[in-house]
Amino acid sequence: MQSNPIMQYKEQSINTMSKGEQLVTLLNEALKNLHYGSMMLKDKNYATAEKCTGKSKRIFSYLSSVLDWNYEITHDLYDLYYFFNQEIIKAEVKRDAAVLDELVPLVEQMRDTWEEAEKLSHMNKNNGV
Repeated sequence: MQSNPIMQYKEQSINTMSKGEQLVTLLNEALKNLHYGSMMLKDKNYATAEKCTGKSKRIFSYLSSVLDWNYEITHDLYDLYYFFNQEIIKAEVKRDAAVLDELVPLVEQMRDTWEEAEKLSHMNKNNGV
């Protein structure tokens, strides 16, 4: 059985990422699909839009399912992921790209925050903190 070298590369690069890098990658994937979903809704290509929004919903559901409930911030993150999924569902039901367009900056802000936290974490590790 021959494996796809591109898939092997992707799997290996994911396996070598830190948890913070994986989170940022997932948020980037959600953003990409929110953008595509919005474009497809505007083009009235509803089937493709639902595929895109469905991917984003699965990402936020996954992120909700792996939260560590030993931290206070977990409840806020859960509420955010829940809100994101509810807004995506609203966009799907109303077939309204504007709902997704309004969601994008919120997800971008979350992604940017985690990206910055990941950078700080690496700096602290490199400085022995």
